[in-house]
Amino acid sequence: MVVQRDGHVIKLLTSASLLKAFNDESQDHDNLKVEVHHKDAVVIGSLREYHLDHNMAAVVVENLPDLRPVPFNNVQKFVPHSMVVALGRDISGKLMATGGLLIGGSSGSYNPKLMSSTCKFSEVYEGGPLFDFDGDFLGMNLSLTTEGTLFVPGDRVLDQLVNWILHHEVKFAARLAALKALRSSFIYTFLNKDQYGDLESLGYPEPPISNDGMILANTFEEPFGNVCGKGVWSELSEDVASNICENIVALASFNGEKRSFACTGFFIEWNECATILTSANLLRDPRDADKIIKNLRIKVLLPNNRRTKGTVQHYNLRYNVALVSVKDYRVLQPVKIQPYRHYASELLAVGCIFKSGRLMASRGRQLPIGVTHDRKFLGYSQCTITKVGIGGPLLGFDGNFVGMNFYDEGVEGTPFLSWCEICEILKYFKTKGTVAEHRHGNPSDVLDWKIVGDDSVFPARWLVPKPYWCYPEFLVQHKLAVKMSRIETIPC
Repeated sequence: MVVQRDGHVIKLLTSASLLKAFNDESQDHDNLKVEVHHKDAVVIGSLREYHLDHNMAAVVVENLPDLRPVPFNNVQKFVPHSMVVALGRDISGKLMATGGLLIGGSSGSYNPKLMSSTCKFSEVYEGGPLFDFDGDFLGMNLSLTTEGTLFVPGDRVLDQLVNWILHHEVKFAARLAALKALRSSFIYTFLNKDQYGDLESLGYPEPPISNDGMILANTFEEPFGNVCGKGVWSELSEDVASNICENIVALASFNGEKRSFACTGFFIEWNECATILTSANLLRDPRDADKIIKNLRIKVLLPNNRRTKGTVQHYNLRYNVALVSVKDYRVLQPVKIQPYRHYASELLAVGCIFKSGRLMASRGRQLPIGVTHDRKFLGYSQCTITKVGIGGPLLGFDGNFVGMNFYDEGVEGTPFLSWCEICEILKYFKTKGTVAEHRHGNPSDVLDWKIVGDDSVFPARWLVPKPYWCYPEFLVQHKLAVKMSRIETIPC
């Protein structure tokens, strides 16, 4: 079963019986290749981690686009005698299921850390998932015994995944320490700015001097989806595509000459002037999430590729919303924030890179339920974006506005603030003066003001991952570590 996905690379969790078939538990299996079948596809994967005592192994494969990770955000507590279903797939690709009831823990004669059910199945089910009838993940099936069918509970599966991640993080830290030692033994020479750009002015850290193979992760220049004119854009009508292009802007904030943040925004109907709706992360102080950095300069990359000054009109850090205006620019058809029913329809997340002006979009559908408990007013979509897509619009394929996108690497899906919440926030802004009228004492940013019905636990949590240098092979492990840590800290 899939437990993690990053682009075209996926991690599969299965039973360690895959290795025990070699009848040599002391043998190093790190170079083991695994043939993976899914429907009509056959790919070769590599063994990544294993724990024979816990009977778990992880395999990494590529190019199986139809597979999605098992959701760990609803790992369940066990209710004896509740109905469950075990899933498996044989070598021909046939998907099979068998039902049963939860029994409880296994006796001490086998393994007290395991649970059991009455599901009866053949060995092809081993390593497959066990779900309750609500679709929540319960654990990984192992084998049929006299006690019942044993399975590893979901919380122990999660613990093992985190332990593997921590193991890789320790190795990563040791490698970084070695790089720092190597760096100190050389005379520092500046990197080629034509290749890397002026990292300091962009707000990025300098790489280690011996940066062989390292990449800069979590940048504001990382693309997503399809560039304008290709892929999903070809499925839009000419009018819809044109209107999107005419409304999307990129913004960047500067503290002195150093860039603080960059994101996407879009023109909306507001007081008959050219006003951009975007994320308040553009202004937020990374050292104190409840404050902004004062005296920031805002630059806006307009749809005509002209760069101009932006002026902050309103912002609200609780809901991560800001309004920025520009002068001397005419917007023909700004986005209308109005009721829109988009159930079961495909959606489009749009973003623009400030440095290059690259306009991009990705597609997906709305996820049926909220993914986290800390911001219950947010929706989530399957549209995949990067940091550059923060503040960009989520649209229907008919061009109608659905919401504004944010970014959270710790959850499956892209969070967004829907049109109905944004309407309430804009109404609130209209009752308050602008930032300029109050000399940065923003009257619209009152953290104890709430939209009616908002009972979120941690409403002001809007973490954005910082850029860092790493080796590509560690990037997947880091992202999964973040996701697992977010799951463990979400209150239930």
